[in-house]
Amino acid sequence: MAINPGPVEGNWYEIIETGECFSVVTVDEEEGMLEIQYEDGGTEELELQEWEEMDLEPIDPPLEYPDSLEEMDELDEESHQREEAEEEWGESAMPDLEE
Repeated sequence: MAINPGPVEGNWYEIIETGECFSVVTVDEEEGMLEIQYEDGGTEELELQEWEEMDLEPIDPPLEYPDSLEEMDELDEESHQREEAEEEWGESAMPDLEE
């Protein structure tokens, strides 16, 4: 197992064994915890000891990935608003493109 780089807020890492990619959201050295966020938006809390046992590689951020949880929340809100508007208008207002 390789020696892991220390967790750095905002940096991206790949779990070598699974290929999963995530960024470090927060590091609380006093509590010995950190929070990570996967590409799909899911978050997880880890103990620093767990971090040290993981086989990780630093990577560049994925293309077009929000820089923060706030940006992801904004994107989620925009998507939700679009879905609500589509439901409100219904399919009858949508043009029939099969003609």
